[in-house]
Amino acid sequence: MDMFEYVMVLVSIIVGLALAHLLQGLVEIAQRPKRMKIASIHLVWVIYVLTTVAFWWWWEFKLQLVPVWTFGAYLFVLGYAVILYILSTLLFPKVLDSDLDLDAFFYDSRGWFFGFNALYFVVDLIDSRLKGAEYFANLGLEYVITTALSGVLCLVAMKTRNPVFHWIFGLAVLLYQTSWAFRQFGTMG
Repeated sequence: MDMFEYVMVLVSIIVGLALAHLLQGLVEIAQRPKRMKIASIHLVWVIYVLTTVAFWWWWEFKLQLVPVWTFGAYLFVLGYAVILYILSTLLFPKVLDSDLDLDAFFYDSRGWFFGFNALYFVVDLIDSRLKGAEYFANLGLEYVITTALSGVLCLVAMKTRNPVFHWIFGLAVLLYQTSWAFRQFGTMG
């Protein structure tokens, strides 16, 4: 087992827990659709985090390019995975009561959710640089601008309850991220 594989074992567990939490929340919604008020903006952000976690796993394959693993780099990647786990857990409470309004839950926890999401974007820039100067340069100016803009918009989202803003931001970041993934990461190796 090389160092990349060794590092990714623990990271895999954390990311797996994030996916499990999101999928369990979606299953619980599906099991009681008539009793629970479903918030569509909440579902947009659930889908965003679900795709983010899945895409992140794909993108992290490039960490095999790291020539020398330090304890600091290990802790950084581990922390990055923890951020994704926290984002996942902030979207669903530990127990989904049948009378829970997921829209209200989302807006009540938006400060934490978007705070960690903004942190995710900052860490993503560092992570991309960790994969090497050439890799980072190949991502281009579009990557730097959209990642920074997304982080700033997360700071705005922390403060506003405006559903129009959250709809536009949520759909835009989800669609852009999906577009970016298919344009940039068609194959690995």
